Amino acid sequence: MKHVKSLKIMGFSQIFNVNKHEMTQAKQNYYLKDRQISGTSSAGASGARVLVEFFKAITENLFGMKFIVLSLMLILAFLLAYPLVSSWSFFTDIPIANWLSFDWDPDNDSFGMGVQLTGSLLLVLTTLPLALLMGWIISLQLVDNRKNWLNPIIVGILEVWISLPSIIIGIWAIIEIIPLVRETFGGRGYSLLATTIGMTIFIMPTCTLLFYRSYLSHLDQYQGLESSFQMSVLSRSELFIKSQPTAVIGTINYIFCRIFGETMVVLMVSGNSLQVPGNFLEGFRTLTATIAMEMAYAADMHATALFAMASVAIVFILVVLLAQYKRLINV
Repeated sequence: MKHVKSLKIMGFSQIFNVNKHEMTQAKQNYYLKDRQISGTSSAGASGARVLVEFFKAITENLFGMKFIVLSLMLILAFLLAYPLVSSWSFFTDIPIANWLSFDWDPDNDSFGMGVQLTGSLLLVLTTLPLALLMGWIISLQLVDNRKNWLNPIIVGILEVWISLPSIIIGIWAIIEIIPLVRETFGGRGYSLLATTIGMTIFIMPTCTLLFYRSYLSHLDQYQGLESSFQMSVLSRSELFIKSQPTAVIGTINYIFCRIFGETMVVLMVSGNSLQVPGNFLEGFRTLTATIAMEMAYAADMHATALFAMASVAIVFILVVLLAQYKRLINV
């Protein structure tokens, strides 16, 4: 029995590349850092830094990158699979014609997701081009004025902007954007137009910083060409797209996912009308807004249908990302 137990321990050690020398070295690094930090900083700060260094040493020696990658893959697989597993009975019991229809009435066993999916797609189609265009133009201005003393201040403002909770943007949209849309174009104000404006303002800083930092990483290359040929904004855009396709595709995919999956701003500004909007001034509803609104009181097949709706959103996003995968790894 002892022999079997020792073999198990040896096998575990081999899997994670652990030996006594490495563990001893990790402990020595821990105590060495403790002595070095204790003489140069306060007790609280040194304790935090020593703890970080200790866990870093343990991670490097005990687990390594393979364990970290495996853990992240397992977490991601669980997050993606949970809605599908929870809604499996929905896809097996409900006819496909039912949940692909435009009739959403769970009380009468109508689970059509067409209205919500159309609303999500309309929001992406209206918001994505505006956010990318505004982000690109502002990023070029930041690049051209990178030596100006205002540049780091503007970058800092954009970083704070990104960190704002989406509910702040939603409240601001209710106070400012909806009355503006109502007074200018008529209607209730809660509409596709108001949601597009609010989402563009919410997403634009992220686009700006992604483009700006990618441009700066190849500034020497671009600077010589721009000064030699006196390029216009359109020419500079074409140069960036052709020379940095990975950055462009990655940014577009990320922004697409942010818009398609956004809930709070949409929930507060869209009006949540269960209809396909006939124009920009009518309300609409998205997949994520429906899940957020109805999950609290849904039961039985209604709750399962909401998990199925989440599964549809996940699959749709994965299809879009995988469609770009081959192009992304070949550039």
